Amino acid sequence: MITVGEIYEALADWAPFETQESFDNSGLLIGGAEQPVEFALLALDLTREVCEEAVRRRAQLVVTHHPLIFDPLRQVGSDSIPYRLIQAGIAVISAHTNLDKAPGGVSDTLADTLGLAEVEDVPGGDGCVKIGEFSRIFTGELLARRVKERLELPMLRLHDAGRPIRRVALCAGSGGSFLPQVLAAGADAYITGDVKHNQAVDAANAGLTLIDAGHYETEAIILEPARQFLQERFPAVEFRRAMGDRALFRYF
Repeated sequence: MITVGEIYEALADWAPFETQESFDNSGLLIGGAEQPVEFALLALDLTREVCEEAVRRRAQLVVTHHPLIFDPLRQVGSDSIPYRLIQAGIAVISAHTNLDKAPGGVSDTLADTLGLAEVEDVPGGDGCVKIGEFSRIFTGELLARRVKERLELPMLRLHDAGRPIRRVALCAGSGGSFLPQVLAAGADAYITGDVKHNQAVDAANAGLTLIDAGHYETEAIILEPARQFLQERFPAVEFRRAMGDRALFRYF
């Protein structure tokens, strides 16, 4: 019988939990290492919908990217998601910033999905910000169209600096705070999510094309590679992506 602890160790082999950022809370957040697992769900976020799906489908484990428990808990109410999972005996493992920066992790997967070559870490980007080059020159609109098509997005936000683009930086999730490092690395464009207005102003003033492709949308691409990784390691366990895992915002 495969245990929660064995699955945790497999994830640690790929993305060591000790590499997570100091603010993070990745790891085994609910349950014990000795618990057996026959069926597990994967999700970016452990929403109430995903929680109820895990209970309904009798999962023994949910593996998430974003930690269910991030800030210190002052109480665990009977209507809370942690309480519901504990009641049902469902364990939770979260692999967040350690998976963002891991080889083949979230940002590497985003770079591969977009077809970026010669990818390397941006200095000062905490291993989460990557930079590489395309084999051809893009305009801002053409690059935005590629991002939309490769990530299957209905829309995105684009600031087009109007300059030729070949060298591109990216950070899956929320990467606006790394704008100074991206500019210092000589990027022509930057692809990330959750960009604040003042960060967009700074990018515009610096002549940098900026694409905000969404937080969920730039990170959800890791779920299928993660599922395949775990399925290959543990063929006796059924790993499925949670049907209730979806972007929280819809576009109108």
